[in-house]
Amino acid sequence: MSKKNKTRVFAENNMLLWICLISSALFLGLYALIDIFVENYPTWLGLVLFGAIALFMLVVYIVYKKKLEQEESFKEKTLLMEKAMTGMMKDVEIPCMLTLRSGLIAWCSKGVYDMLDAKESLLQKNFNDLCNKDIEELIAKLPGEDAKTGDASCGELEMLINEKNYTAKIYRQMLGKNTYYLITFTDHTALTNLEDKTYRESPVVAHIVLDNLNEIAEYVKVNYRSAANQIEEILTEFALEMGGFIREYNRDKYIMVFSREKFDKCDENNFDILERVRNVRLGDSSIPVTISMGISLVGDTFEEREKNAFSALEFALQRGGDQVAVKTEEDIVFFGGKTKGVQKNAGSKLRVVANQLAASISSAGNVLIMGHANPDFDAIGACIGIARLCMFCGHKPKIIMNTQNPNFKACTEKLLKLADYRNVFISAEAGLDMIQSDTLLIIVDANNFNILESPGVASGVTNFVVIDHHRKVAEFEHEPIISLIEPAASSASEMVTEILQHCIPNDTLLKEEANVLLAGIMVDTKNFTRTTGTMTFSSAMYLRGVGANSETVSAFFNEDFNNFMSEARFNTNVTMYLDKIAITESDGSDPSFDRVNAAKAADKLLTIRGVEASFALVKIDGKIHISARSCSDINVQLILEKLGGGGHFDSAAAAISGTDMKTTLYRLKDAIDDYFANN
Repeated sequence: MSKKNKTRVFAENNMLLWICLISSALFLGLYALIDIFVENYPTWLGLVLFGAIALFMLVVYIVYKKKLEQEESFKEKTLLMEKAMTGMMKDVEIPCMLTLRSGLIAWCSKGVYDMLDAKESLLQKNFNDLCNKDIEELIAKLPGEDAKTGDASCGELEMLINEKNYTAKIYRQMLGKNTYYLITFTDHTALTNLEDKTYRESPVVAHIVLDNLNEIAEYVKVNYRSAANQIEEILTEFALEMGGFIREYNRDKYIMVFSREKFDKCDENNFDILERVRNVRLGDSSIPVTISMGISLVGDTFEEREKNAFSALEFALQRGGDQVAVKTEEDIVFFGGKTKGVQKNAGSKLRVVANQLAASISSAGNVLIMGHANPDFDAIGACIGIARLCMFCGHKPKIIMNTQNPNFKACTEKLLKLADYRNVFISAEAGLDMIQSDTLLIIVDANNFNILESPGVASGVTNFVVIDHHRKVAEFEHEPIISLIEPAASSASEMVTEILQHCIPNDTLLKEEANVLLAGIMVDTKNFTRTTGTMTFSSAMYLRGVGANSETVSAFFNEDFNNFMSEARFNTNVTMYLDKIAITESDGSDPSFDRVNAAKAADKLLTIRGVEASFALVKIDGKIHISARSCSDINVQLILEKLGGGGHFDSAAAAISGTDMKTTLYRLKDAIDDYFANN
């Protein structure tokens, strides 16, 4: 018998002895009391008492002895079970070990030896040395554990041991005064490899279109089919490199499927397929051919991925083409966008849109029209053009606009005297009160809800239409009834004028309305010197035919002395960056003019020899506003997108809150550097 067991038995016998002594003392005390207080008591009474006490002691002894025997038997069985389990666990294949907080190994299974490929005993070795991890990092994963004290159930940590992936789980157990930690290891290398393989081989669906070959063929003497075949060879070679396949399902439209692993390689090289196609140049002017591509990485089925890819393609085309739009789980990512969009002959498309727009207006309960905040002549002209279409369809619309804006006052003086425009212009607050379930909102010259005259109205209306010539910067929260976004168009006024030509008789548009529409085209084309196409001049001819007068329109652009001085401040603070970027800044003097004058300053800087892009910064109402212009291959829209702005290839803007001029200049230069580094 061990010393420990001997001590325990001795203690148990002492307990029985004390029970006997106490019982005897009780008997003697009782007997003495009887002897004192009872005279001539019978002898048999003392014998009865003695017998009762003896019987009581016997019963206590038997019960207590039996209990001790049961406990001893249970402890022996438990000890045997512990020895058996300990022996079994030593040979178990599951890696597990028992350690102290210091990491010292007190026990480990056979699985640990196999996991670590160990040949000698691991007892008294340190967990930190064997697993290249600090045990404190694992202990800290215990819920409620502060890395020092506290109770917890289980904690997990991913570990790499001998090039295999394990999940280590830790449990804490108090044994006496010592704290031990049981650590188990689960090998999930096969699962990790399977997940990695599934990721690498997951299908990626792409829609591809040749977005300017048809337009080039209209103006350049070229064999269309030969050029298309040349592009198709490049795309087929690209598909072979990607380990995928490509099929033409319509003229100049392709669908392609490849793996995610190959997509990641394209991501790394910024989709150089765009540049390879762009190197195909046609005609004496060497006009580059461009493609647009929409890719989907999300979708539970091939059908969903194909739809998402087509949606991404539309996004790429609405931003001007010559780019790749990738739809991910979080957002849409863009690559490319190096060339200006070619203005397309969209007559048939506009005819369809015009008829659909007229039908939507006719079926609406009421119509609201809105452009961007701080409207220019283009936004004002487009709103007025849509208002005339609504009147033709039998509605008297409401235009949400700031009537105190200097541009509004300059071009609508005569218009406001007409009966048709009495009470047409309303404030943003009044617009909120007019929202009904069947309200139709028509947004012009903007596709970013954050810059609208009333974002609250836009978010409160279910049915809306977007007509814009700026590149699309984000997806809409709700799908619009009509989304007509043509970055190649010169202005929103041009697009609205084309719609009016398909919807209303020639004598319906008033000359006062035509003047404002013409002003909108002129302001965005810099008097027909930039971003013009056949549609631009066609629209101008139409407006001229219905009564627009260029001399009257030119008077809209006259400026007062304060405006002149505000513009002059930009000319006194100009710096050159990278020898081809002109940057000017102004603290501003009059919010009514500063924004417009920043745009004028950016335009004027482009007339300096050697300047390829310009940026004008001005502080207005606590925000730094940036106007950007480009006259070459620099896409200023991509640069200002990094600052939260947008626009199109050669004309963009941004408004930055919560910063100062110096910080904004640093951020702008960083965005320019990043653009040139990736393009």
